[in-house]
Amino acid sequence: MSLARHFLQYFLVLFLIMATSFMSFAQDETKITPFQSTPLSIKDPILNLRMGGYFRFLGYVRNFQDMYDLDIPNYYSGEYPQSTTIGIGTGYREPMMMLSISGKASKNVNFGTDLMLNSPFNGTYDNNSIAMYLGSNVYSTIHSEIGNFALHAGGIKWYRQSKLTAWAEEGYLRYSLFERAPYDPLTKNVADRYSDYYGKGSISQDLRFGNIAFQGITLSGSGIKGPNSSLFSFQSILGKTQNNIGELVSFGKDDYATGLRVNNDLSDGSNFAYNYFASITATDSVKNNYRKFSINTLEFNFELQKIEFSGELGIGSYQSYLVDKQTGGLFVINFAIPREYSFIPFKLQYSKIAPEAVNVNSSFQNTSVVDLVNTTVIEEGADATILSSFGGPINSLGYLANNREGLSLNTEFNIGNLFVSGGFGFYSELERINTNFSYSHNTNGLMLSRISYFSSGYGPYKQFNSYYRGVFENVNILDSLYINDSTVVSSGLVDTNGLPLFDKFYCSSDLHLKYMTKLFGKNMYFFSLTNYNTAQDFFSVLPVVNSTAFIRHFNQQFDICYELGKRTTLVLKYGMERVLGNRYTDVDNADPYPLDNTWGVTEDYIPSYKPRNQFGNFLGFGFDVKLNEGAYLFLRHAAFHYYDKSFSATNIKGSESTIELKINF
Repeated sequence: MSLARHFLQYFLVLFLIMATSFMSFAQDETKITPFQSTPLSIKDPILNLRMGGYFRFLGYVRNFQDMYDLDIPNYYSGEYPQSTTIGIGTGYREPMMMLSISGKASKNVNFGTDLMLNSPFNGTYDNNSIAMYLGSNVYSTIHSEIGNFALHAGGIKWYRQSKLTAWAEEGYLRYSLFERAPYDPLTKNVADRYSDYYGKGSISQDLRFGNIAFQGITLSGSGIKGPNSSLFSFQSILGKTQNNIGELVSFGKDDYATGLRVNNDLSDGSNFAYNYFASITATDSVKNNYRKFSINTLEFNFELQKIEFSGELGIGSYQSYLVDKQTGGLFVINFAIPREYSFIPFKLQYSKIAPEAVNVNSSFQNTSVVDLVNTTVIEEGADATILSSFGGPINSLGYLANNREGLSLNTEFNIGNLFVSGGFGFYSELERINTNFSYSHNTNGLMLSRISYFSSGYGPYKQFNSYYRGVFENVNILDSLYINDSTVVSSGLVDTNGLPLFDKFYCSSDLHLKYMTKLFGKNMYFFSLTNYNTAQDFFSVLPVVNSTAFIRHFNQQFDICYELGKRTTLVLKYGMERVLGNRYTDVDNADPYPLDNTWGVTEDYIPSYKPRNQFGNFLGFGFDVKLNEGAYLFLRHAAFHYYDKSFSATNIKGSESTIELKINF
């Protein structure tokens, strides 16, 4: 009754305010304006205020036929495991409704803010929330004869500078279109998402794609005239990225990032740039000890005899109270060769990033400094617990890591309606640092990540580590081998201190096929994506196909998109994944539940003493339905199965149905 009474009072007050406003508008405009203490500074204030945003409802039903013990009290409640879960939302910090508000305070000053509204629709009001999403922002712009200048201060700004300084790597844009991300924008026509990907190799993304989150002050300038009709531009930042969290030790301690980019565009289309990025973090409460890293690079892009040369080279450094300052070089150089020189166009890339060159805000992964593997992606209402992959990441083509050198070759061409893109790469580590590898699941990674959000070491063998919309596993190289399930001998790959006695080598390969045809006069699109990546202790140009490789990771995804009509598209997906480890990697040698036999593992559990032998399968279908301009309905249903023939307790099988309603306004 109290809540209803307050709501009624609030409604009456709001109604009176609105009624008074409408009555005042209806009065004769010549009537004398009543006295007010603050006179109007502009003729019509409401015209300078703009609002927009979206509403996104996502409901799901998830059912597990086979599952391991889900001992996750902060997410699941009741008996474990729960065979069926019905819920609202993705589980990440993504708004059900976002309202963006912007306005013009004066001729050169704008402001903006956004609010996110969430409700779990669980019958209570405790978990309903209204909060800022990216904070409040103030923008100021000045247009002059010298150039155009802009100042941004306040909340989150999605920022990128260069590949080696501040950038979120997007790879070669080879991915499946079946799953939709919450930030995927709506298209004008229902099939534009698929036709754009077929024709351009990419789909529309919002500002977050390829950018890092930054909060602080940004000063930029453009259109600054230079010699010989060249133009200069610059951008600089001072504040915090998502990796400068500010409260590792004590509130208010030093933890910030700085960046600068100066770019020169020449009249012939070439451009050259200087980039600087640095991060400094106090690691004790009295601010005597710091952890610092910085990157200085020169970036170039020019054409010579129709060959395009682009890339970035520079010097990076890292230091802390435990490590003296160390510096190392960074090189990423690209050569784009056109058809005039070869039968098909191709792009050759050489990269070399020293272990001393460290930057957790760039497009390459850190594999050399363990102190920097903590990330700050935070689940709503919980602390960040996940570690980013470390050691030797077995990446898909186009994703780089430090302490690594290599070459890659990529091409893209078409034969009629068939578009072919793909390539291969081979890499080697520069220094022996650890004995670990890691790999991410492509086919079922999204499903596995939803079992436990932003968690490390979950699963029957504590093998899963979840991040935003994905999961990775760590692989250890053994110091001892099992012979005949009982005899133990030295592997010869690890010394007595646990350090590697071998070098790490990696191979990556992609093949992406896109084809369009017509069925009953309607467009039909076929997409096939194949990835095959390996890690081994010897050099190889192409991925290794036998058990001499430590890890062999194969992934295949098929998408079919069919335009049923102007307002409806049918989407189908099949995916399969295989991961094989050799005898030098982790083996099943212990009962995963030694104190409990109630989750399908018997008391007389017999270890297999065999390495990974993983299978992943995914089969799904769905519909994209355009309800109206700016209003779409997305329906999906998928069945998935992930299991390991060697580690028998790993057997996750289930299905999930989702309904997404998204409305732009």
